[in-house]
Amino acid sequence: MSLQTLAPVHATHDIRRGREVVKGGWHGRVVGSFPDWSTTTYSVQFTADGDPSVVLTLSGLTERDVQAD
Repeated sequence: MSLQTLAPVHATHDIRRGREVVKGGWHGRVVGSFPDWSTTTYSVQFTADGDPSVVLTLSGLTERDVQAD
């Protein structure tokens, strides 16, 4: 089942993209979805636990990376 845009999600594990790191358990919202013939990837805007001023947006995530809250 695909995640809807603006759905609240959380990271299932630590995710590294270059110098950016999202810790497992961080919460975020789906800001974009990109269906393909075999899978759907997502852009998710995460907010750091304990520091709402830290916001990261990562793209190319799958349902293995994020799950609905």
